[in-house]
Amino acid sequence: MSELLKNKKQYYLGNESLPTPPAEFEWTPTMVRDLKKCKKNLLSFAERFFYIITESGRRTITLHSFQKRALRKMRDNRFVVMLASRQVGKTTMMTIYALWNACFNEDQRILIVANKEKTAIEIFKRVRMAYEELPNWLKPGVVEYGKTSMTLGNGTSIGISTTTGTAARGMSCNVLILDELAFIDNNLVEDFWRSVYPIISSFKKSKIFIASTPNGTENLFYKLYHGAKSGGNNWTNERIDWWEVPGRDEEWKTETIKSLGSKEAFDQEFGNVFLETGESIIDDEIIKKCNLTIQDPKYVFDDGHYKLWETPVADRIYTVGVDVSEGIGQAASCMQVFDITDLTNIEQVAIYHNRNISPYKFAEKVFEILKHWYSPPVLIERNNCGSGVVDNLKNIHAYENIVTYAPSTGKVKYDRQGVLAHTNTKYKGVVNMRYWVNEVRSLTFRDNDTLHEMKNFVRYPNGTWSSRNGDDMWDDRVMSMIWSLMVLESIITEKYFEIIKYDDNNKPLVIKRFDYGERIYENVLDKYYNEKYDDNTSSLPMMMGSDINTFEGQDADELHETGWRFLDQDDGHY
Repeated sequence: MSELLKNKKQYYLGNESLPTPPAEFEWTPTMVRDLKKCKKNLLSFAERFFYIITESGRRTITLHSFQKRALRKMRDNRFVVMLASRQVGKTTMMTIYALWNACFNEDQRILIVANKEKTAIEIFKRVRMAYEELPNWLKPGVVEYGKTSMTLGNGTSIGISTTTGTAARGMSCNVLILDELAFIDNNLVEDFWRSVYPIISSFKKSKIFIASTPNGTENLFYKLYHGAKSGGNNWTNERIDWWEVPGRDEEWKTETIKSLGSKEAFDQEFGNVFLETGESIIDDEIIKKCNLTIQDPKYVFDDGHYKLWETPVADRIYTVGVDVSEGIGQAASCMQVFDITDLTNIEQVAIYHNRNISPYKFAEKVFEILKHWYSPPVLIERNNCGSGVVDNLKNIHAYENIVTYAPSTGKVKYDRQGVLAHTNTKYKGVVNMRYWVNEVRSLTFRDNDTLHEMKNFVRYPNGTWSSRNGDDMWDDRVMSMIWSLMVLESIITEKYFEIIKYDDNNKPLVIKRFDYGERIYENVLDKYYNEKYDDNTSSLPMMMGSDINTFEGQDADELHETGWRFLDQDDGHY
């Protein structure tokens, strides 16, 4: 028999890491002994033959004590729900069990389910890599081998699916593995669970393993874990905390909190804390404090849409956030202006809010208002209608300080100006805002409507944040505020300001404006009159038929700022 034909029969597509069922080996006593030991001992199989990819390349895994504990639970129990901190190898543990079960048990159906196909494929790549690294004599031969499934000579198969897929529906399955269940939308999970769980659980020896970091309290993962912990269901619970990983101590925790920007972010990612669904973005105690600083604006312009609590000052540092709507009387287009000169006392100084302005006209209004505040950095959500506002500012008005920010998307580089409102971007924006509002407590609110929206901006079961459901519940003021404060994310701050000093959490503490770049400025008081003193009319307070000497000793600018105006002398009045 030719060598080529022999390879074709012995190896799948000629790949010597993929033996086929007809492949023959010369067995040694050591091989036989190891084969029997690995079949009986999951941990021995893992530490001697399961390969992972590390910074130094491929190597066999060294199990930590908590990983051994978790693997034993998976081996000895049918239904295991695992609460785990980030980066503890929970997915690796499930792939170890999947491969061990596939190699040493006949006619098994193993299914790996994730929220996205890309994630499921990535997990399966780990299984395939570990299978290929096994000694050929230790593993069953390959019958089929693809990107989303593999079938072995012992009749066992491993495949992947998503909660929106059909691979698991109506299918008998011996081992079901669900990754990051808490982060799958409830409506998808519930439908999937109803169709899959009754079938799988009906088999006496079938197993289901679930592992996830926490994500709120109103989801299937929380219910299963809480029920297992309290003895309210037939599941076994497992918990892996951050401090169980060697090298993670209080110093590591402190540094990680600095990197993430807040303790809340650490609790979510590493602390195994179930943050309450429905909780407000702002603490009750902070709300009480904020109520003390709420006050009527000093200036009301543009038919009540534009409100100022302070007038612009040249040597102050401002940031502007913009949320854009369709302008059809529902959600509003909104601008929030904050004074960030002193980061221990960030002040809300102006807001523009209009439900009926079209995106095209709003773009002109944004440019007009930016000039009032000495052309500060502006963060505009460019999704949907926002793209037109961004492009208008850039292409028509050549505005230089449009901030560009987007989440990392792998090899795809985001090069459009503006803020891409991705799930990760919003999450980061919320965490950043909560840092300045709840942890540092440096925000001074002036606008009562903004504070009202803050009270009703809540966490939903899937971990996202939005306004409460209900009539007249909006989040335009909150979202524009979130974008405004995103300029204090260090990666953005360093592009627009000189960071003189950082705080203990590696957030900017003292910043200075760069001394270059054009700063267009127009005095708002020269363009608008103050509507605050109107009594349901558009008329201005004025003195008619009086001699200008009547105002001798008074500051004309001060009178002008408070709403008084002199009529032209050509009209016979002052």
